[in-house]
Amino acid sequence: MALKVKADVLKVLDDWNSGKLVRSVELGHVHRMKEYPGGAPVIDLSVRLRNDQERAHAYCFYLIGKGVAEGLTESHEQFLAATLLYRSNFEDLTEEEAIAAESLAWKAILIGWKRAIDGHSEAHYIEVQRPEPVAAT
Repeated sequence: MALKVKADVLKVLDDWNSGKLVRSVELGHVHRMKEYPGGAPVIDLSVRLRNDQERAHAYCFYLIGKGVAEGLTESHEQFLAATLLYRSNFEDLTEEEAIAAESLAWKAILIGWKRAIDGHSEAHYIEVQRPEPVAAT
């Protein structure tokens, strides 16, 4: 059975599409991890990643829009299968950016936008904006 998409998801999707600022969380990791022999992976401080938040959020909201429009709320497996097709439209994303955007999109569809971004320290919240708003029809 398809999930009913929460009203706050539809509102934030509309805000994004119209070019309004949207409160979100940073997507992607800042550092790569490296294997530590005999222990858990550790942060590789020699590599700092640059994550393009507008680009990653553009993919996230694209997925939310597709999920809502095409009813991709049936199951996580169905949603992930669709992302294999959609990711090709965003080839310039890093793997970290794409996975983070897909994760946030599914979580928002599943439990709502506010709950999906809740629980982070204030320093991790950002405001993002679609660079080219979609004209209202």
